[in-house]
This record gives sequence, structure tokens and C-alpha cells, in this order.
Amino acid sequence: MKKVLIADSHPLFRDFLKQKLSEDQIEVITTQENRDIYTKVITSLPNLIILDMEEDNSMEMDFLEKKIKDSNCVNIPVIITGPKQDRSNIAAYAKYGVIKYFEKPVQFDMFFKSIGLVVRVPLSMDTTPCILDLHRNNNIIFIELALGLNREKIALLQFKLSEMIEREKLDNPKIVIMLTNLELTFVDGYNLEFLIDNVLACPKVHTKNVKILSLSNFVREMIDGHSNWAGIEMASNLSRILNDLVDTSVTSDVSDLITNRFLTPSYESEDTASIDTRFSSDAAFENAPKKTGTVLTIGIIDSDESSLEITKNYFEQAGANCLTFTKGPEFLKEYEDDKFDLIILDVLLADQTGLSLLQNLHSRPHSPPIVIYSQSLQKDIVVKVLSAGASSYLVKPQKPNEMVHKCLSILKTKG
Repeated sequence: MKKVLIADSHPLFRDFLKQKLSEDQIEVITTQENRDIYTKVITSLPNLIILDMEEDNSMEMDFLEKKIKDSNCVNIPVIITGPKQDRSNIAAYAKYGVIKYFEKPVQFDMFFKSIGLVVRVPLSMDTTPCILDLHRNNNIIFIELALGLNREKIALLQFKLSEMIEREKLDNPKIVIMLTNLELTFVDGYNLEFLIDNVLACPKVHTKNVKILSLSNFVREMIDGHSNWAGIEMASNLSRILNDLVDTSVTSDVSDLITNRFLTPSYESEDTASIDTRFSSDAAFENAPKKTGTVLTIGIIDSDESSLEITKNYFEQAGANCLTFTKGPEFLKEYEDDKFDLIILDVLLADQTGLSLLQNLHSRPHSPPIVIYSQSLQKDIVVKVLSAGASSYLVKPQKPNEMVHKCLSILKTKG
């Protein structure tokens, strides 16, 4: 059985991931104290470490330093969730075995897919099209669903709802579940029950404060016939629901609350929570940037296509995004400042542009580190390429792990 160690101080996030991974027969070890990570790692030797990084990341960096010095765990891959950082800082984590860095809020489908690829276990995910969005106005939380009921998003809802209630210090939250954009029938009963039970699972949510906006007779019949949902009210008119919930000391006009803000999903992150209810696969989210978590983008220039493919495979297995080229001018057309974190160059290109390409790149102010990966060169040529700006020179062929380690060790650490 594959093992994943989750180091995250947020209990809801840990518990959600543990439940989801356990469903796919993955053993999950958890720790909320980052100072204990190293001990947990060396005693359990997991197949993957999921590490939550704080703004003050001193404990996390201390763990990563210990990890790369320990032969027992140096090769265990790491996926990090953390705050937004400069690309150069994120690229520097690669030397510690970090293969993905997901900025919060994490797009869960991309995050989950990455876990499955690393542990080589096909993880199950509900792909039903669904928009699920949360908004708050004073102590009223609006949960809007459209397109369909997706069990992954519904499972996330409990985490997001509890997180919002805790963050906003709501002692008596009132919940409006908006289902008017859904045509539900008895075949949706299982998922509808899952939805309402996840809302009620939040400790501070009580049935008397839950209202459901729907046009479906099936939903009404299901609510009326469920013994655990006594007190939940359903209506087909938002004004009627808000009249029961609104605090007249705040506003006497419920129309103040009925705005596009609650009826149209917003795709701007309102906080830095660990996980996002909007997936990269959502059609309505298709123009937003995909949070793939990629740590490194590497440019590889080699006119030997067999060698090129082998080098690409080495680094893709380490989580890098690799762009390959067989000619120097071809690479320069694609080159932009800050596009690449590392360049691997065979200076003996067939078009004889290797050395001039190296000199061209070195003259640019924001050029990334350049590793020369070529057949054995004469001593004077080695001196020439190192003098022209190469960070290192490696002789073909190299063993995969040694090749990756030597190249990543060149990346500068933060500060």
C-alpha cells in the first residue's frame, strides 16, 4: 500500500485529504506540527510528502535541509502548498525534491491529479460539471450551485464553509442554499443528501438556520420526509427566505441583499485558503490561469533527438515542465525573460550555434543558469564554455538521478 504523509496545521484540510486518499486505498500519515515532520518521515518513509508552508517558513526549510542530507529520505518527492512567491524562490525548492508548489487557494483537481501521478495510483474523481460558489453578507452565507452536483465539490464544501465561519467569527451563521439553476429528480437524491449533510456537519450550522431556494417539488418532498432535517425551510422566492433571515438592525430592505454578487459566481479568490471550490476543468473557469503547481520550467537544446528525449524524461519525472529544441535559433525565438528556470545545452549542436547561443544568453541580464551537457570536450573548449557563462559542464551520458541532482544543485536557495 502506498503511503502519503500530510504535514498541515489546518485540521479540516488534513482530514479532508486523508478521507479522500483513504478511499483509494492510500495509507495517510498526518502531522500538524511541522517541527515533527522529519521524525515522521524517517519512521514511516512515505512515497510522498505533502507539506504546508507558512509565510515564516523557517521550520519547513529546516526540514527540507535535513531531508536532502539523509540518504534514507532524500529521494522522497514533496508537494508544497503555500503563499504566493517569486518564481525564482519556487524554482529553488526543486533541489530539495519538491516537484510541485501549489499557491493557495489550491485548485483541487490539479492538486489531486498530481498526487495520483506521483504515487502511481489512479485516483477517483467525480467529473460532473458543477459550479459551487460561496458568498457572505453579514452573518448570511449564500451557497450557489449550478450545472450539476459534483461530489468532490460537495465534499470540499464542508471545509470551505467551516473555514469561512471560523475566519469571520460567525457564532450563529445562517445558510441559504441556492438550487434554482438545477433541475433535480430522484436520481439526484443521493448527492442532494450528501450536500445537505455536509452543510449540517459544520458544528455551528443548525437546521433552523438553513434555507433552500429551489423550484423542484422533488427537493421539497425530500426535505419534508427526512427526519434529520427538521427545521430546514424550502422556498422558491429569495425575498421570502431573506425576510426570515435578515437582521433589521443592519438593513430593513431585503433588496439590498439581492444583488448580482449572490446570483453570479465570482472567480476572484477572496482569501488564501488551502483549497478552492473552482476547478481548472470548469468550463466557466477555462480562461483563468491553470494552477498546475509546476516548480521548474526547463529549456533543453540538443540536436541528438534520442538524447533530447531521454533528458526530457529525466526531468519530467522530477516534476519539471520541459520545452525541447534541436537548434539554437529555434530556441531563441521562444526565449523570454523569466520563462525558463534552467537551460540544458549541448554545446556541440549540429548547426554549430551552441557556443554563440551560450554567449547570447549570458549577455542577457535575466538569463537563468545554463548547464552544458555534451560529449567529452577538449580542455580548452571546456574552459571557453565556462568562461562564456555556463554554470556547469556535465559529460554525456549521466545516470538519471545524478543528472537531475547535479543540475538542480545549481539553483540558488532563497536569500
